[in-house]
Amino acid sequence: MDAPTMDLACALKMLAAQGWFSQRSAKTRATLGAIAKLRSFAKGDRIYLAGDLPNGIFGLISGSLNISIPRADGEDYTVHRAGAGFWFGDLALFSQGPRLVSVHAAESTQMVQFPVNELRRLTEEDPRLYADFYALTYQNFRTAFDIISNLAIPSTEKRVADRLVLEAATRGDPAGWIPLSQAELANMTAVSLPTLKRIMRRFVEAGFIDHRYARIQILDKEALTRLCRG
Repeated sequence: MDAPTMDLACALKMLAAQGWFSQRSAKTRATLGAIAKLRSFAKGDRIYLAGDLPNGIFGLISGSLNISIPRADGEDYTVHRAGAGFWFGDLALFSQGPRLVSVHAAESTQMVQFPVNELRRLTEEDPRLYADFYALTYQNFRTAFDIISNLAIPSTEKRVADRLVLEAATRGDPAGWIPLSQAELANMTAVSLPTLKRIMRRFVEAGFIDHRYARIQILDKEALTRLCRG
């Protein structure tokens, strides 16, 4: 853990090309970049757990993350597989409450961290920065509502199609690959694994997707979207 393999300037440049950081002004990016720390995590490493005190805001450069919430039965439920360009950690930080979700590295992962003390200092010096972080909170709430909406779809086939479109939209892989196994997708969509496999087989036969070990490739996003809306 914490053995950076790329230059911080390069990492910030990559983050400036997509997602929330790309939508900030050059001045804001420079201000935040001055406090950034490069972090590396191995598969399975904990970034933080629900209930932890906030330790900053993170931006995902490479790899992927499992975002999970605690269930009433004490188990964690993975709700999202986040890809490059995803930023998180804002809500607990600025509400000064404990973390509401747990985040783990789903694979070898690199991130940038804005440490909590430096962030608080910056916002005290320039309260206008709060508007930038409200924009991040809005984006993350929109993703959360998309996930809730997905789980409310009665048709299992439409629910799976919608989740594939949603997961693909959160990452910029030009080849359309999503680092998800069928078992993980079944869990995320509250579908039994045998049912999920039947749906995936139909999608493959229709030319909508392809899949390999622990990876799913979106071949026809428009067809999946039409299926959801049909």
